[in-house]
Amino acid sequence: MRKVLKNDKGSVGRWVLIIMIVAAALFGYRYFKTTPRYTLIQFKKSVLFSDAETTRQFIDLDKVGPGLPDSFTNKESDEAIKKRIISELNSPSEKPFFKVVKEWSVIMTPITVLENQVVAYATPIEGTKVTLEKIKEDQWVITALEISE
Repeated sequence: MRKVLKNDKGSVGRWVLIIMIVAAALFGYRYFKTTPRYTLIQFKKSVLFSDAETTRQFIDLDKVGPGLPDSFTNKESDEAIKKRIISELNSPSEKPFFKVVKEWSVIMTPITVLENQVVAYATPIEGTKVTLEKIKEDQWVITALEISE
């Protein structure tokens, strides 16, 4: 390896190697941003840092809201549920429904992508199931959260 980095022909080998490493890192990061795991990480980060705007990018509230348990929704309308979710996510205080998200191990979570490459399932913690759908070529969103109480 040292012979590649320090050769008699100048530093061309060194620069080629550095460029290859940088290109691989950039390609890897761009690919990683198109995976369901990236969506889970961004969702958890937005909950931890009370950032509802980021949450809206990675969760489909129109699909998630109606699927939430009655203990959270209190049988309210879909619009009222969406407003409650947004206000809870923006709140810097304790988030009763989303407190389990803080315990998620999104890096080690097994994710199952179906053969059609459009739907994925994850179980970030015992008793929690997340359904993700691909909405664009490069973006996944959470479409269902099943959180046991």
